[in-house]
Amino acid sequence: MSHFFKLKSHLDKLLKEHLGNVGRLSKEILVSKTIDDKEIFAEIAYLIGISHDFGKATTYFQNWLENEKRTQYAQHGFLSSLVGYLLVKDFLSEIQKLDEFWYLPGIAWIVINKHHGNLRNILNEEVKKLRDQSELEIVKKQLNDIFSNNWTEIEEIYRFLGYSDISKILNEIKNLENLTKQIRKDIKKICKEGFEDNDLKYYLLILFFYSILLDADKLDASGRWNLPERRDIPCDIVDEYKEVKFGKPKAKLDTLRENAYNKVTAKVGDVDLIHERIFSINLPTGCGKTLTGLSFALKLRERIKETLGFSPRIIYSLPFLSIIDQNARIIEDILRFKYGEYKEIPSNLFLIHHHLADIEYKEIKDSELNIEELNRSLLLTESWHSEIVITTFVQLFHSLVTNKNRAARKFHNIANSILILDEIQSIPHKYWLLINRVLKHLASNFNSWIILMTATKPLIFKDGEIKELVADTEKYFNAFNRVVFNFDLETKSFDEFKYEILNDVLYEGKDILVVLNTINSCKELYEFIKDEIATFYGMDKKDIKIDEDGVANFPDLELINLSTHILPSYRLKRINRIKDGNKKKRKIIITTQLVEAGVDISANVVYRDFAPLDCIIQTAGRCNRNNEKNKGKVNVVVLRDERQEFYKYIYDSTLIDATRDVIRKFEDIIEEKDFVLTSVKRYYEIVVERGSDEDSKELLKSISKLDFSETLKFSLIQERLPTISIFIEIDDLAEEIREKMEKILESKKGFERKLDILKIRKEINNYTVQVRYSEKIEDAIFNLNPIDNLEYYRCIKKTELDEYYKIDSGLKLGGELPKCIMF
Repeated sequence: MSHFFKLKSHLDKLLKEHLGNVGRLSKEILVSKTIDDKEIFAEIAYLIGISHDFGKATTYFQNWLENEKRTQYAQHGFLSSLVGYLLVKDFLSEIQKLDEFWYLPGIAWIVINKHHGNLRNILNEEVKKLRDQSELEIVKKQLNDIFSNNWTEIEEIYRFLGYSDISKILNEIKNLENLTKQIRKDIKKICKEGFEDNDLKYYLLILFFYSILLDADKLDASGRWNLPERRDIPCDIVDEYKEVKFGKPKAKLDTLRENAYNKVTAKVGDVDLIHERIFSINLPTGCGKTLTGLSFALKLRERIKETLGFSPRIIYSLPFLSIIDQNARIIEDILRFKYGEYKEIPSNLFLIHHHLADIEYKEIKDSELNIEELNRSLLLTESWHSEIVITTFVQLFHSLVTNKNRAARKFHNIANSILILDEIQSIPHKYWLLINRVLKHLASNFNSWIILMTATKPLIFKDGEIKELVADTEKYFNAFNRVVFNFDLETKSFDEFKYEILNDVLYEGKDILVVLNTINSCKELYEFIKDEIATFYGMDKKDIKIDEDGVANFPDLELINLSTHILPSYRLKRINRIKDGNKKKRKIIITTQLVEAGVDISANVVYRDFAPLDCIIQTAGRCNRNNEKNKGKVNVVVLRDERQEFYKYIYDSTLIDATRDVIRKFEDIIEEKDFVLTSVKRYYEIVVERGSDEDSKELLKSISKLDFSETLKFSLIQERLPTISIFIEIDDLAEEIREKMEKILESKKGFERKLDILKIRKEINNYTVQVRYSEKIEDAIFNLNPIDNLEYYRCIKKTELDEYYKIDSGLKLGGELPKCIMF
């Protein structure tokens, strides 16, 4: 009877309920997957769930929970992991499967032992606990405490959970030396096999069971006892959207886009679902890859459902936040076209997840849109409980190569998914081998499918490993002959370049986009052009009109500056202005690599500071995007300051040298159709020949032997300088948000503080910039106003804006080394 039970897992929850709920949820998650050995794995997940908090049955833990009297005997993970190991081993022995699945008890031990922390070096750190006499003495004392005080309730709990012989398990634990010796033997065997075979099987299985336990545990602790409802999405929804939104093709490029769309989506019926798991959509920029890739994925999802009996989630991943917002709006428009009865798209249908995203999980319940409580919203969002998820490469790949509890929690929802990897060329070459191996294992062992989309296809996968969905790629690249490249590889001083651009701005009469490698050069050119245009029009500099979006307005043009030193909300406003703003005025855009890939803007003339070839070609995709009558001009120049070429601040020399070698094989002036495909192929061949994959090999070696700590070396964001967050109090609303944030930080603690900050996170991020800084300005940075006692967070107040921030060009701290575009 329920009144008998008194042991608690949390202040408001009985241990019996928590173990039962986590076991049930864990099994439910696994049953929802389609993988080999699902029936056995589902039982293992259940056993891990019902044993993960066994150690909370001590009076030491109960006293800590009620009275906050913490002692070393209140810890529960290690004892629980021993119970989990034995439960799994006993189950496998009972069904006579222990010889085949000998590794599962060891995996259960690892997962339970670390469910409140991050995974580490399993062999060299975690296994040491099994030899540590002080740890074993704690376990003995905990067992004696349970037998003396709570044994009857433990028997009743496990009888209630369907496991009637818990006494047998606990008697085995009493022989601690023998038990720990057996666990050490199993773990060593797992590590040895993985390392000798260079196999990721055990690494990914640990992440799989770890993520299931973490998700089930945290959801139940939050008060959520069920998983979000899965939703159907019609596979022809993009077809219908296109028909209504665009109608029949009108221009030549529209016809080509439609042709590519139809040919790619028609390939779904030809896919060998078992043996063909990795695909490529290699089309020019502006050829409609977003709609084509999403439609193919939805149709593939439908075919998988009909053939294999499950509906994979679709995870759409991109490198840059600037294009995530753009593509998210497109997906929302498509879904709203079908689900227009909802005021907002439910989160279990479509979810946006990155570090700036709003945390608000919405579901339809009783025909009403219901918003989950904040903590549960956070958990459901971070675990990707949705049919379509749009996210960053960082969120995705740092959940596949990770030791972090929080990042790993979504792994089980990456399994059984269709991954769309847009602008895949952004992955650094040093990680190609690692990404190749991880994605191939995910595809073959966790029933996933991967779609790579790019205009500059890297050689991450060999021809036999990937199926190209665009059979006549050359046709499209030849047809999308929109620009002429002009390569000038002679180094040019930045001062000389400024006057060249000024001349074009004043006398060319066209939209101009200048993409520079550093924030400092971007700001300097912008301020120079702004002042010189004012002089040209006979204006006083103080009379230049800077509007509410931070755009400088002149009689016949708008001058727009973009960089990551400008507040995110203002960057988005300016990108929208470029796309949809006043067509009567020319646009002069001075920017960093922010708009390089995927951002849907266009100019007649583009200047690009020298960069790796894929960056140059992606930037060219912002030139004459819609194939106007006259070809666009893409001018590639090599700029330097008084110290060195700007590219040396941010790009790998291997990529730069490969780019030079490729370009030298062509004429200085060459059309897009004669350059792009041929140059990209040769460029990546050189990168593979000269580049090093040692970082990948070392990481693969580490994770195959379960050294999870080494995954900390994996980073898609190459940080050359320390980073600080700066809150800009640019208006009255920002002042209110800053005051609210400070009040929370001063008055709240722990989890309550975290939740209250989460409520206003989106507003905080809208007024925050991330800045990398050098020693030159370190003192100036840290002399800015602190916020509470946060070491790497500073504030510029309204009264200080004139000194530190300009609405049009952003921060003005001076002296910082350049900041590369972030993922």
